[in-house]
Amino acid sequence: MNTTVSIREYDKLYIRPGRDLERNIISSSDAAYLQSVVVDNSPVFVVGNRCLIAQQYVGVIELPDYTIEILPKIYGEVDNEKLRDVLIRMLLVAHQTNSIRQFKASVATKKNSLAEIVIQSFLYELQTYVDSGMQHEYMKISNNINKVKGQIVFRQQLRKNILAPTRFYCRYSKYLLDNELNRFLKTCLVEMAKVSRDVQNQRMLDELLPSFEEISYVDPRIALSYGIVFNSTNIRAKESYTFGRMFLEHLHATMSSGSTQVYTMLFNMEQLYELFVYRVASIVFGNKVTYQKMGNYMVERQNDGKKYIRLRPDLTLKVSEQEQWIIDTKWKLPGRFAKESDIYQMNAYSTAIHNVSKVILLYPRVTRSDHLVGYYSLLSSIGEAKTLEIKLIDLIECLSWNDFLRSFRQQFVDEQ
Repeated sequence: MNTTVSIREYDKLYIRPGRDLERNIISSSDAAYLQSVVVDNSPVFVVGNRCLIAQQYVGVIELPDYTIEILPKIYGEVDNEKLRDVLIRMLLVAHQTNSIRQFKASVATKKNSLAEIVIQSFLYELQTYVDSGMQHEYMKISNNINKVKGQIVFRQQLRKNILAPTRFYCRYSKYLLDNELNRFLKTCLVEMAKVSRDVQNQRMLDELLPSFEEISYVDPRIALSYGIVFNSTNIRAKESYTFGRMFLEHLHATMSSGSTQVYTMLFNMEQLYELFVYRVASIVFGNKVTYQKMGNYMVERQNDGKKYIRLRPDLTLKVSEQEQWIIDTKWKLPGRFAKESDIYQMNAYSTAIHNVSKVILLYPRVTRSDHLVGYYSLLSSIGEAKTLEIKLIDLIECLSWNDFLRSFRQQFVDEQ
């Protein structure tokens, strides 16, 4: 049975001559595998003193003999099962799936791997899609056939069949299963079959793959490039597509020093937290919230008005016609106070963006961070000082979704 070692962001894996996985001790060869795992040109682990230190990436790394699971580091003494639930909830919200409320009833979150949870979620939704009838599409086919079908393509007819009067080069429509949506789903199935070690998931994969026998497999990069649009005829596949895209976008394969392929499914928590907060704010405040609003700059050249240093805050909340707040999310573990670079950034937003009355740093709630909460003034030698507020979100609360939304709203509405 494949063993899973669960750690959290910034935890250490100690490097010793032999493994002792129960004590988070890995071997030198294991360390070599892990040092080869890079996402967006950033290492998932950095080297410490006879140890590897996990960074801000969460998810799973499938080593040849065991699996490493990295979970988010959040406030309190929270068990791994709850951390997985929080992470899955954040992924569902960030990826805008409709499964937000029914997730706990629809899949077994007690599985000991995030990848297996995502795979199972995909398979459950895909089973529903297959049972309801897979999407067919009319596809344009051009072919040289022995009877007229559709329209004759005369240029090709003259070129190919001038000496074959019983052949016809035609263009016609055919009702096919082998379309972009089903190819995408087939690719997900094939890639998941390479990664899954869960017996139940493997059984479901074996049961579903024959339904896609007539459908082409494509490279995951091609599958992700498809511009699939959902409408009334294919909406029943949207949930499985969402989980499948979540899987393919974050699936990586690295060749280790021993030519063994190491599969990973990893998420950058800084990006995930930012997108999660935006989705929550959109649910609560609707179109009053803008994500990464463009059009603001910090510097303008005097002689011709050319602008430099673009400002793109995470969230802009329209409080009134003449007032807006800037909210910047920071997935960090603050110490005694916020980082200087964060304060400089918030000061730039408050001075360079029009009608900003307050800027807000929004951290996740972590141990020993409550002392940061409060109001501060960004000091200025000219004009009125702008308000900086530091707020915290307790992500464990998102497991009670409606209560979490009310709490989120309350943090902002009471001050307007």
